[in-house]
Amino acid sequence: MAQNRAHNSEPQAQRLARLQSNPIEAIETLLYSIDNYFNNEIRITPDYVQTSLLFLGIHAAALTIGEVFFDNDPLNNYSDFLKIFVDGQTQDMQFSIVADEIHNWRNILAHQWLGSSGHKIEYDYSATLGWEKRGDVLVINPKIYCDKYLEAFAAGGRIWGYDAIFTPQQLTDIHVRIVNKYVRK
Repeated sequence: MAQNRAHNSEPQAQRLARLQSNPIEAIETLLYSIDNYFNNEIRITPDYVQTSLLFLGIHAAALTIGEVFFDNDPLNNYSDFLKIFVDGQTQDMQFSIVADEIHNWRNILAHQWLGSSGHKIEYDYSATLGWEKRGDVLVINPKIYCDKYLEAFAAGGRIWGYDAIFTPQQLTDIHVRIVNKYVRK
């Protein structure tokens, strides 16, 4: 059986020492770990039409990164993550515009399953747009959403330019949040 175990690649004490060493090491350990392990699973979800897992996975990664980068409430962390790292040039590729609806839908999937907002969201893998409104229904092409998310992590992707977005003090604050989260759990 193949293994995909991000946390057993090095001893815990060694990982903590690395995380504590400097902001870049901590941030890039988080980003590379998500990309090399978690994104491997997200990457295949469109091919198998595992749409709920796609939304749960992308959202989990976006909130994890958003929480340490932006230190805001979950919806704003998610929206900022999309706006800065994922959104494309055209409106249908700007998922941050509908971040509140996607965030709410992910909460239904993760914590409730049945919810009236489920009647206002639809998946269409054949749609040419990333998202659109059809009446009061948000229609998302999950493959396009997933591809835009994964582009952020590709070579030259926007996530790797984080150091140009944040001031040295903000990078230090991000570093502290990553280390504190690691130690607490």
